[in-house]
Amino acid sequence: MLAALLGGCAATRSSPTTEVPDSVPLSPVVIVQPVAPSPLQQAMQAAHPRTGNAARAKAMLETLLAATDDASRAQHPYARTLLDQINERQRLVQLAERTNQQLKDSQLRTDELQRKIDALADIERTSPARTPKRALAR
Repeated sequence: MLAALLGGCAATRSSPTTEVPDSVPLSPVVIVQPVAPSPLQQAMQAAHPRTGNAARAKAMLETLLAATDDASRAQHPYARTLLDQINERQRLVQLAERTNQQLKDSQLRTDELQRKIDALADIERTSPARTPKRALAR
């Protein structure tokens, strides 16, 4: 379909003022077939922070690192670096989740203590005024 479209575009002529004479040979149409992405490229796509799947990316990278052919060996340094980045990102996400949970727990404790302080202040306000005891004179 792409070839037909490109062929149709090449066959159409522009306005008469810019017409190419028939003696000028047309350049051949080159059809580019899409190349399947390499395992490293697939892992990079899977490792995308927002739309990716880190577990899938890690599995793909570990498979790539286990491969012993020359093409895979050439990609090993990149695969190791990407795997390290994924592991670090996961560690930071877990740390952020723990920190957020600690913050929530701390806020709950703070709210509870503030309620207790308010309750004690209410008790103090509603209790009858006490007269201070005077020290006995000796």
